[in-house]
Amino acid sequence: MAKIVLISCVKKKLNFKSKVEDLYVSPLFKYNFRYAKLFKPDKIFVLSAKYGLVGLKQKIEPYDLTLNKMSLAEIQKWANDKVIPKLSRITDLKKDKFIFLAGQKYRQFLISEINNYKIPLEGLGIGKQLGYFKNKFINEDKCSQLHQYFNNLQRFKFPFKDIDIPLNGIYLLFEKGELAHRGNRIVRIGTHTGINQLRSRLKQHFIQENKDRSIFRKNIGRTLLCKRKDPFLEKWELDLTTRQAKKKNASQIDFIKQVKIEKQVSKYIQDNFSFAVFPIEDKKKRLILESKIISTVSLCKECQPSKKWFGFNSPKEKIRQSGLWLVNELYKESLSDKDIKELVC
Repeated sequence: MAKIVLISCVKKKLNFKSKVEDLYVSPLFKYNFRYAKLFKPDKIFVLSAKYGLVGLKQKIEPYDLTLNKMSLAEIQKWANDKVIPKLSRITDLKKDKFIFLAGQKYRQFLISEINNYKIPLEGLGIGKQLGYFKNKFINEDKCSQLHQYFNNLQRFKFPFKDIDIPLNGIYLLFEKGELAHRGNRIVRIGTHTGINQLRSRLKQHFIQENKDRSIFRKNIGRTLLCKRKDPFLEKWELDLTTRQAKKKNASQIDFIKQVKIEKQVSKYIQDNFSFAVFPIEDKKKRLILESKIISTVSLCKECQPSKKWFGFNSPKEKIRQSGLWLVNELYKESLSDKDIKELVC
């Protein structure tokens, strides 16, 4: 059973031949298109007053026609001639699930042909739909602003120079192959608690081969070991930070194997991650902002990992679900409008 979303066309269009997904430029259509993708459908189609059922990649000429000015007989003919025959060829009208993000006139002669359908915004006028979407996508819009801003900052990758990194601030990691909001997807946000420690924190992630000093390294190692079902994962979890921990756990560890895994972690991080940084001197402000950025990104429904994202191999459920190399500060208080303005302006 496939999931199909049908979106009705709108009046406001580009004035030249374009792909269907680009032709309609009204806020309502753009919101509907974003909303449609949240259902993770197998296919999305547009119901065009002139062309009938059209695919997103199909190129069509702009036109000035709407069902709202047609009689019931004309609308029924449109449905019977331009929509239902094509829809029945490329979908299963009796078994597939259809989601209508389309006005009543665009769907009224279609739903009788379909067994399984849903109309999420039924009964809402255009104004109320816009209000619903603005409220629903407020966090996604903030996340998009963050991504646009951070993607335009200077980008660093291994090897990097200390002099180029501020002494205090927040860092944002990007991973090869991960995209979001028309740029590289943020996969980790972090900072430091000590004074003037941003540079050393980044070295702990990228260079210093000690997973007990970097939870990020520890999580990458967990994922490497979990992916290949290596029983050494159990020993990788053991911490050797304190003298007491060393006394308790050191005898259980094959240090030759651990050094080997540390080098593999370094290689993966150095080969696959880049980062941007921005300075913030005040520790309290830094920690609050770090938490809010993490929450904003984790709450974004449009900021999804690719199907091949390495983190899906992690034994940590929070990493797999969030699409971030993080387990703390997820899904909490997101950035306010004031925060965004201060950050990106």
